[in-house]
Amino acid sequence: MKRFQRKIGCLLAVLILLPALTGCTRVREEEREPAPALSMPEVPWAAPDGDGVVGQERIAMLYLNGSGSLQMIPREITLPVAELHDLVKTLVTVLLNYPMDSDITPWGGERTITLYGNQPVEVSGSICTVNLGTAALQLGSSEFYQMCVGLATTLCSLDEISFVNVLVADQSVGLDVSGTLPMGSLTGHPDENLPVLWEQMEAKRVPLGEDASQIPLSAMATLYYPLTDGQGIGCENRILNFGGQTPRQLALELLQAIGDVRKNQIGSADLPDLAGVMSYDPLTSELTEGGKLVTLSFRREIDGLLEAWQTDLPSLAAAVTMTLTTFMPGVSAVSFRVEDTPLTELSGAPGQVTALGGLFRRSMFQSWLRGSAVVYFSRDGKLKACQRPMNRQRTGTPRALLTELMNGPTAREKAGGLEASMPPELREDDILGIAAAGDTLLINLSESFRSSIQAWGRDREAALCYSMINTLGLNCRMSRICFFFEGKQEEYIAGDIYWAGEFLYNPELGKN
Repeated sequence: MKRFQRKIGCLLAVLILLPALTGCTRVREEEREPAPALSMPEVPWAAPDGDGVVGQERIAMLYLNGSGSLQMIPREITLPVAELHDLVKTLVTVLLNYPMDSDITPWGGERTITLYGNQPVEVSGSICTVNLGTAALQLGSSEFYQMCVGLATTLCSLDEISFVNVLVADQSVGLDVSGTLPMGSLTGHPDENLPVLWEQMEAKRVPLGEDASQIPLSAMATLYYPLTDGQGIGCENRILNFGGQTPRQLALELLQAIGDVRKNQIGSADLPDLAGVMSYDPLTSELTEGGKLVTLSFRREIDGLLEAWQTDLPSLAAAVTMTLTTFMPGVSAVSFRVEDTPLTELSGAPGQVTALGGLFRRSMFQSWLRGSAVVYFSRDGKLKACQRPMNRQRTGTPRALLTELMNGPTAREKAGGLEASMPPELREDDILGIAAAGDTLLINLSESFRSSIQAWGRDREAALCYSMINTLGLNCRMSRICFFFEGKQEEYIAGDIYWAGEFLYNPELGKN
């Protein structure tokens, strides 16, 4: 629990509407001391007019391949402030093209490693997937793996990124001689010994001549899951323990994990046991043009089960295709059958996908991938976190997040007892400007917004205020938030909340 920073401090702290939330509160008139001689301090920024950034640079860290070094060499780099997707793409490009000097050897050696395709970088939540060109396949397994560690450590130095997948031409690359050992998702390893990391990875492979079904594997995987009501797909990372390393075992465990991840999503119903509604075990075959095909056959009853679990077959197929092709080495396509009828066309809210020969590929579903933000509504006088699917390039955008708050809970969320934390008349036009100044977010709101807070009343003012602080602080990774109304700060509006100065984000705020 935090208090706003006021030069003369708060005269008295009192309990307000939300037991879990406190701030500087207004002292009743009869309890106030005579007005102090000193004026209240002013914040050092002007109210933003339109959206922008105060300060135009961002510091990032590159982790480079040291010449003859066992560890990566960090080098600081200054980049223009940009949307996260563009920032990631720039960082990867700079890392792969960093010039050689007496201390640095390029990650690709003499080979030029480039990005692949029209969407080589994919960011959703804290998970980033980088797609490299085919020149990366010319590297030896240890060279490729260590380059991937360099990529992951560079990207995970950004606060927004926690996990990195590296693909080559839309396929996961196997790290053993047979090309079947999954690399899985990577995290940052800034101080680790690269040869030791490779030895740890190499130790997971199936020894020559042994049965792959008897060699267990533990690996970090990105799991894509269908969102409710056909809204698309989301993703989350999990450590999975596979009983063996055959394609069948990998596919079955991934299918099970997709259902398990969905169970933990706020406001989502469970998925059925996907393995339990399959007619046959997953089959893996070689495609004539290269790459592997995984064929999944479901019984007819899956349609009714998925409807009961608030999703549909197109969204499930999208999630499964993305999951299998991201994790399973060499898998470039997935085929789906219901009874013995192959699916060749899928249609959902994100769009329509037609697959020649029934071969669904990862690139077909990139537009189905949504980001996920946590927004805060009210329930029984307390704030309640709700997971909200959003355009994945807007989940950290303050304007989009405030608009989600204004939209209020969905019909399903309302049925669960959630209530709007903002007056229904508020619109995006009431956000006059938003800007970032270091770790402080400046928000300029309309006079109508101020009037709505006043009309909303003292009893609901705290929930309104802290729903914005929680939502913006968490998703935008800002530690301070500063509100203006028509270009100036207001002290009190509806009751005890002191709106001037700075609000300090506290991750414990509003937990219940």
